[in-house]
Amino acid sequence: MTVTTAQIRKIAEIYFGVELGNDLVAALKTTAVAGGDWLFHEGDDGSTLYLLVHGRLQVWTETSDRQPLRLLGEVTAGESVGEIGLLTGEKRSAGVRAIRDSLLISIDREAFERLAVSHPSLVMQLAANVATLLRSQASRGARASWRLNTIALVPLTDNDRTRVFCNDVAAGLAASARTLELTEDNLAGLGAPLTSVGGGETIPEALQTWLHDQETRTDYVLYRCRAVDDAWSRFALRQSDLIVYVADARGDPQPAAWESRLLASKGAVTGKQALVLLQPGSSRPVSDTDRWLQPRRADFHLHARADVAGDTARVVRIISGSAVGLVLGAGGARGFAHIGVYRALLEAGVPIDWVGGTSIGAIFAAAIAAGWSYEETVRIARHSFVAVKPFSDYTLPLVALLRGRRMERELRASQDYRIEDLPIPFFCISSVLDNGRMQVHEHGDLPAALRASAALPGVIPPAVVEKRLTIDGSVLNSLPVDIMRQKPVGRVIAVDLSASKTYEVEYASVPSPWSILSSRYLPFRKRIRAPSITTTMLKATEIGTQEKVRQARTHADLLLQPPVRKFGITNVKAFDRIIDAGYVHACKKLKEWPSR
Repeated sequence: MTVTTAQIRKIAEIYFGVELGNDLVAALKTTAVAGGDWLFHEGDDGSTLYLLVHGRLQVWTETSDRQPLRLLGEVTAGESVGEIGLLTGEKRSAGVRAIRDSLLISIDREAFERLAVSHPSLVMQLAANVATLLRSQASRGARASWRLNTIALVPLTDNDRTRVFCNDVAAGLAASARTLELTEDNLAGLGAPLTSVGGGETIPEALQTWLHDQETRTDYVLYRCRAVDDAWSRFALRQSDLIVYVADARGDPQPAAWESRLLASKGAVTGKQALVLLQPGSSRPVSDTDRWLQPRRADFHLHARADVAGDTARVVRIISGSAVGLVLGAGGARGFAHIGVYRALLEAGVPIDWVGGTSIGAIFAAAIAAGWSYEETVRIARHSFVAVKPFSDYTLPLVALLRGRRMERELRASQDYRIEDLPIPFFCISSVLDNGRMQVHEHGDLPAALRASAALPGVIPPAVVEKRLTIDGSVLNSLPVDIMRQKPVGRVIAVDLSASKTYEVEYASVPSPWSILSSRYLPFRKRIRAPSITTTMLKATEIGTQEKVRQARTHADLLLQPPVRKFGITNVKAFDRIIDAGYVHACKKLKEWPSR
């Protein structure tokens, strides 16, 4: 793609923050990288700075044989790679690959040092850019960017249902933002320099330039494809940040021959990929999703039920970056407040597009992801936590105070699904006991994942997940906003039930058990307020993650902290009052928060 001297000057001036002379502009070079190709590998010479003009890049750590090991993040138009190497001359600490056809401008260390003599402000600006980059990386971790503006819509099933759905998605995207819908048949009518992309891998320069111009003028470029491996589909996949495959869930989950050929084509597997499964009506539970996912590499998947209009709207919000993620924190019986928050969100019309949680927050997040109504959630929760009394399931305390059988039985009875079959995307957090690593559950047996996420250490026995002992997720991450931020959501609502105040006691040392008991049951004795052993263990899980929770609060777009401190962590008798506390608090906060 051709880039003019004026365009080079403009891009570089925005980055360096100064007006550039002809000498600096002349030192800048242009580099084109085809989708799927590497700009450089880990360990390569690092003395060149690159500014991305057009396209999209991925940053990878690599093994010694140069196979991608872990995705660190993404680079979008206007961003840069190689600042630190330009200053220090060190080898590349990671590899960079183009997701789609990309154009960059660059300056090497030798030219930069020569120009820095006459333009010392360039060094200061570069240092400032490096500092900004490091702060950004520290605040977002390894979060990949979800600012996607080129999307390919590829039906895997050729029938009326998929055609109507793809039309609805295109219409929804156009209604929410400036969208250019491209097909091979409408290129000429839209002013493209070519009427066909041809059959070769090389894209004509004139067409590249035209497409770049369209991207700068619109919010989204939507490539519409057919259920066939043809030149247009291969072209569309090479140009797309996100590839959305749409399939009728009633069909054969094994890839057709044309799909396998298409996915094997150059550049087709580097962009993000999503699978949308069109389900029958909501009266039938979703099933067999894993059979669709196993032969494919999908970054995420979504379900769209035939009789639930909100499912199509959710797909549109997710691919357009305006989806809402809901994170429910740990808190024992105080987690009943999540039910009240759920009611408030429903009444306010706030969509819940992705949901995740830890411990009891995971249990209610799963209920929301399953599509339970507020009334159904209250009914089942009242039975499972108040009538069954899982916190009274005492046993010989060799491994834990409670057997955990009652909770496990209730989870199996009410939420016996696979995670990937849930209508709304879901995750929960647990902690692996042997190495202390956090485990994110996004696939597999839901009751087992919830049992692991809520295995309060010392209170409920550890869960066994893939032959390893796993305990409550709140030990490592009681409010997983950071995990939700890695999902394709635009805004995050977090419900935090952790301690935020300091309380003083009236005694110099903890009274004896007999003193505590007598204060509770003998008349005219002042009640001694001391935590139970269960409460102490539950509170202990919060201590190690308090700083992480404080950081999580700042990364939520809306933070809800229902006033539930007065309720004991095991006080299931306060079920209705805790729900009301969550509802009233959320109603107040939602009135102050722009939901659109």
